Amino acid sequence: MPPPSPSIPVALIPAHKHDLDAVQAAIAAGWPAVLPLLPALLEWVQDMNWPVATPLAPFLASIGAPLAPAVRQVLDGDDAIWKTNLILQLVMRSPALRDALADDLRRLAAHPSASDRAEEVDQAALEALG
Repeated sequence: MPPPSPSIPVALIPAHKHDLDAVQAAIAAGWPAVLPLLPALLEWVQDMNWPVATPLAPFLASIGAPLAPAVRQVLDGDDAIWKTNLILQLVMRSPALRDALADDLRRLAAHPSASDRAEEVDQAALEALG
């Protein structure tokens, strides 16, 4: 990950997978203070086994529709495990985010790549669509 720009408060971005202080600081800062941090914060829910992912996921989901552009970038990428985690841990927790990403979810459900199918992105997308 590239170093954050000087305008991004580094103390709100975890430095490692056990950096719960940074997660709590990001949560305390809240929305919209974390807007410039969304792509960096999403990186910390790539692996839900990381301790920072557990408190970060519900906070990010609570942002709702404004999170859609950052999530869409991941859904358009090649990391199938990250896609599945975002759908299951963020999109399914936020009706507003799910609505904002409905077309993306339908696309992933109907036309998954081989890696998306292997990691069940298509199934997660179908589940999210209800």
